[in-house]
Amino acid sequence: MTVQIQRPTDIPLLAVFLEMMNNQKEHHIGFCSLERHTIHSKLTYYFSDLPLKESFVVAYDHGEIIGALGFDVYMTLNKAKVCGPFVKYPNKYPLLAEDMWLALNGDMPTDLRIFEFLVNESNYSMRQLLLKLQANEIKRMFLTKAFRNTIEKHANEETSEIQSNVHPFHLSFCKFLKIEDDEWLKFTTTLNEEQKLFFYIDEVKNISGYAYVRVEPMHYLGEIHHYTFQSSLQKEKRTQLLRKSLMHIFSYHPFTQTELFLDVDEQLDVFTDAGFKVTDEMIYYQFIKTT
Repeated sequence: MTVQIQRPTDIPLLAVFLEMMNNQKEHHIGFCSLERHTIHSKLTYYFSDLPLKESFVVAYDHGEIIGALGFDVYMTLNKAKVCGPFVKYPNKYPLLAEDMWLALNGDMPTDLRIFEFLVNESNYSMRQLLLKLQANEIKRMFLTKAFRNTIEKHANEETSEIQSNVHPFHLSFCKFLKIEDDEWLKFTTTLNEEQKLFFYIDEVKNISGYAYVRVEPMHYLGEIHHYTFQSSLQKEKRTQLLRKSLMHIFSYHPFTQTELFLDVDEQLDVFTDAGFKVTDEMIYYQFIKTT
């Protein structure tokens, strides 16, 4: 057999391979989407501070993709989220994951030290590789999913007033997020009719909780990007913020489902009441390169 490890050339074909692999629990990782259109979009527009050809390797045998590995590099943080390694026939190619790891790692900037992994607990071959690397298990997480058909029944529900115009609350947000004016102005430029911030304010006009929803229908991206709740924000209002966010995502045609990863110590019923369902348990690992 002749295995070749190369840089990616056919992104649509790679996206199909990643979709096929990542929808199997025994290969599933968190830092890769489950649908090919989203995967293709992320690879094309959002993946890594480095060019894709420097951030990914693909393994072939007689023209068939049998493996893939990518580093979603954040150069300012000297870290990467690891997409893979995926090996289609692990029994036939027992060393391929390590070979791809060495091939891609060898071309990375020397400053890149921290590698993050989010692995399905059923992905035993990946966990074995992490054991070899002596990566540290940091925490357990849940993968949750919400579906349009379960959210639509809440479309006519009345809720407490949820705000979306951030500008009158400029100072409150800066204080809440612990950011300066220039960071605030940069953040607000990302907000529009698709990408929104939904939030509650308390009786003295301070922010008590928010959800930032990132939607780009042309790029098949629809997610609750981040959220924060003050301890004073009632459970019902937390649920309403999340549900409002989901309704916004599902108001766009491309989206029938969305994912959200939760720490196991989150107040889970807030999310299940909003429409999320726990589907998998994940393990977050970190590997720090010392040489």
